[in-house]
Amino acid sequence: MSVGDVDSTYESEPDEPPRSPSPTSVARWPRLSRVPPLALLAAGASLCHVVLFRLLLPLLASQGLTLPTVLQLGAPYALNLAACAGMISLTTGTLDFVLARDLTYLSRRIMLAVLAGMIVCTLALATFLPNGYIGPQSQVVLLAAGALHTYVVQLALTTMRAESSLAGRTTVALVGAASIFPLSSLIVRHAEPISRWSFAHQGIASLHALGELAYLIAPIAAAFVVLPWSDDESGRAARRAGAVAVCLMAVLFGAAARIPNALYGHMMYSTLRLEWALERASLGYAIPISLAVGAATAAVVSHDPRHRQGGAGLWLWLAGGYNPLTPARVFMSALAAMLVCRAILGVGVEPSKKS
Repeated sequence: MSVGDVDSTYESEPDEPPRSPSPTSVARWPRLSRVPPLALLAAGASLCHVVLFRLLLPLLASQGLTLPTVLQLGAPYALNLAACAGMISLTTGTLDFVLARDLTYLSRRIMLAVLAGMIVCTLALATFLPNGYIGPQSQVVLLAAGALHTYVVQLALTTMRAESSLAGRTTVALVGAASIFPLSSLIVRHAEPISRWSFAHQGIASLHALGELAYLIAPIAAAFVVLPWSDDESGRAARRAGAVAVCLMAVLFGAAARIPNALYGHMMYSTLRLEWALERASLGYAIPISLAVGAATAAVVSHDPRHRQGGAGLWLWLAGGYNPLTPARVFMSALAAMLVCRAILGVGVEPSKKS
C-alpha cells in the first residue's frame, strides 16, 4: 500500500479497531505535518493579548500611571483577531484528524468533531454577541471547559496510540493529564452529594495540584520532540534562539521579584492561572516557565513547518493557562493541544512527503 492510501478493510468495517501503526506509518497522515491555516496568526495574537492585557496594563496601573490608549485598544483587538483566526485553525486542524480514517476509531473521530464544534460555537458566541451575555462562570463556559478537557484527552489517546517514541508518548500523556486532573476536580466539585463530603475539598485541591504539575512539565517534555535537533545551521540557530529566550525569561523573573508579592501573585495567576505554589515557592515557577518559553521560541523560528506548529502550540499552551474558564482561553488551550499533537505526529513525516 502506498503512502496516503487507506486500508480498505478498515474503511468497510469502521468500528473494528485499526491495526497498531508502525514507527514509519505516520507518513500516512502528511496533512498533520502542515501548519493549519492562520494557526501562527492565532498564536501571535493570543500572545500579544496576554502580554498587553495580563502583564503590561496591570503593571502600569499598579504604578499609578496613565494607561496608554493604544494598549487599551490593542488588547481587545488582539483577542478578537486571535478568536477569529483560532476558530478557523481549530476547525481545519480537527478536520485533518477526522479525515485520517486509519488513524483511530471512527467513534473517536466523530467525538473529536463534536467536541471541537462545541468549543468553536462557544467562542463564536462570546466573540460576536454583546459583552455580558456569556460570563466566565456561566453554564455555557463550564460546558465548554468540560468539552475542552474531553477533547484534549481524546487527542492525547489518539496521538499516543500512533506515536512510537518515548518523548512523544510522554508529552501527550502529560498533555492529557493536564486535562484529566482538572476535569476530575470539576466533576467532584459539582457532583452531589460527593462535593459535600469532608475530604472532597482536599481531594479537589490535590487533583488541581497534580494537573498543574503536568501542565508545567508538558512543554519541557515536548521540547525533545518539537525542537529541531538537526545538526545543520538552521537547527543550531533555532536552539540558540531558544537559549536566549530562556535567559531573558530568567532575567524577567528576577526583575519580577522586586515588585510587591500581592501584585506578583495577581499577575502570575491572571497570566498562567497557577496558584498552588504562589505563596510557598513562587519563584520556583521560573525554571519550568523559562524552559517552556525557550522551547516554544526555538521551535517557532524553525524553517520546518512540522516544528513551527509545535512552537505555536507551546505558545498557546502558555497563553491559555492552566484549567481555563473563559471562552478565549478555552480555545487557546484546545488549539494548543491540537498543534502539539499534530507536531508530534508530523515529525515522523519526511520533508519530501509533506505535500
